[in-house]
Amino acid sequence: MNWQAHPAHWHSHTFRAMGCEMAVWIELKNADTAAALLQEAEALFRSAERRLSRFDAASELSQLNAQPGVWTAVSETTWQVITQALFLARETGGLFDPTHLTALEAAGYTRSFEQLAEVSGVNGTATAVATFNQWQTVQLSAESRAIWLPPGVKLDLGGIAKGYTAQQVVNFLSEWGPCLVDASGDLTAGAAPADWPGWPVAVLTPYTGADEPREELFPLWLVEGTMATSGIDYRRWQRNGRAAHHLIDPRTSLPAETDLLTATVLAKTAVRAEAWATAALVAGTEVARQRLTAINLAAALIDQNGGLFATPALEPFLTLETTQPI
Repeated sequence: MNWQAHPAHWHSHTFRAMGCEMAVWIELKNADTAAALLQEAEALFRSAERRLSRFDAASELSQLNAQPGVWTAVSETTWQVITQALFLARETGGLFDPTHLTALEAAGYTRSFEQLAEVSGVNGTATAVATFNQWQTVQLSAESRAIWLPPGVKLDLGGIAKGYTAQQVVNFLSEWGPCLVDASGDLTAGAAPADWPGWPVAVLTPYTGADEPREELFPLWLVEGTMATSGIDYRRWQRNGRAAHHLIDPRTSLPAETDLLTATVLAKTAVRAEAWATAALVAGTEVARQRLTAINLAAALIDQNGGLFATPALEPFLTLETTQPI
């Protein structure tokens, strides 16, 4: 969000974590209390990143990935993120799959995107491998809070970890006042600010370059829910002279060949919005519209020709003036 003006008792804090520019907002009259709470919010992201980053060899996730064929006990945070990710893999019919790290690395995404962007090309050849529904091979032991990964299977929690943590931050800050987390455009909101129908947000046009401004397609009021966007408009790189991106199609283990450029999904929980945004992007326009409509999720899909497609649950917000909250 980039508001030109906002009430003086809306306080914000920006920082970088989980590969994203983060902004956390809270409505609170006491500025000192707000500042302290926003620092705690950042600390929650830092703690989660230390556990869940695949780019940190010492993280809990990396340690789990390094021990295939062994039951590995994990923290409550890691357990929650992984079990929710596997649940959403089932709900999306496998189009969202947290077990695609090997394929992602084969596609060239072997370091954080900031570092990857500094490299003009990535060597090697990505090869299609039958890994669809590979998530079903992960075994869980709730009694010992342990996870077993078969050889060759590694987890990438990415957006799900970010969404889960954003939700935890909102839950924490909501005890003090209305709040919102903006994780590079993925927005998770608590209650509406006083005298406002919600937090004023918008679906934006796709990213076309650092020097090109993004425009609002339409505004929304966001309340106690998440608006997540998945796209192939930003995290792209060159591999052997060809464009590659970070969204793997589990049916091929290759970067998804999709007619969509971005998919924005609204849901009550951040992890569900994140998973379905990814699944929609991988599925493509027609399948995404069918599946999102069937489960009554609001979504805006933008194809690579600039066409905008909305699910029925979102259509009222395209015509209403900004007076109704989501």
